[in-house]
Amino acid sequence: MRVLVTGDRGLVGTVVTAALTAAGHRTVGFDLADGHDVRDAADLERMAAGCDGIVHLAAVDEPVDDPDLAEFGPATTGTDAVVFETNALGTGNVLRAAERRGVPRVVVLSSVDVLGCFGGRGRPDYLPLDDRHPTRPAGAYGMSKWLAERMCAAATAATGVCTVCLRPPGVFTEEIYAGIRRARRDHPDFEWSPYWEYGAFLDVRDLASAVERALTAPLAGHHRLLLCAADISSSNDHARTLAERLLPDVEWRGGPEYETDPFRALVDASGARALLGWAPRHRWRPPHRV
Repeated sequence: MRVLVTGDRGLVGTVVTAALTAAGHRTVGFDLADGHDVRDAADLERMAAGCDGIVHLAAVDEPVDDPDLAEFGPATTGTDAVVFETNALGTGNVLRAAERRGVPRVVVLSSVDVLGCFGGRGRPDYLPLDDRHPTRPAGAYGMSKWLAERMCAAATAATGVCTVCLRPPGVFTEEIYAGIRRARRDHPDFEWSPYWEYGAFLDVRDLASAVERALTAPLAGHHRLLLCAADISSSNDHARTLAERLLPDVEWRGGPEYETDPFRALVDASGARALLGWAPRHRWRPPHRV
């Protein structure tokens, strides 16, 4: 496949591009670092010519105030206006380019933030979270990603283009792993911010493999899928203990699988596993054995 990749020069984009290339695809980069802006509809349409798929990674996040995230926060941040222009308008431009150039599939990097219960905002209806959980986005970033998903659904209904919106939690790189390990050497009970997001994370290499599967799996229609590593990133707490500590009043829907794998993730990615034939390979700790 010939694939247009927006945001290909970013931390996620470089890994995704490498994975697509390794799988035999030809990539066309579209990144602000090279003078390409997703707010420029004409440029997107020009670059999408002859492509069989589009992977839309380019986005702007809100500034991060959490000191735990200062070292590993999002690379590109902006005002609310810039967040909406880039994430919502940019997605609209991607979808219009796909329509006008006859690109049959678009994979969009969304976020767990569309649920409205991450980043210290809101509360989940239940745990573990799954693809059926309602969306109640809060903040410019979550709202912009939610709007992007809605536009994808509308584009599919109107034009038949297959759209897949992937919803990862915090994406971990080698630098983030190393930073957490350094902190825990000095303070064994240290909990990085994902602890307050149900310990959810996803290795960037597993995100890249999910993107490749979303491009190539035999699909039609519009899909929104949670992604997550198989386990949580807590220093000591089991998943149920973490849930009870953070949100004791939230309904627990976990089954016996949390007894056999007590560090099992609190974000259920079984939808992506079933639909895409995808599974995360990188865990925070080795699989538990009873």
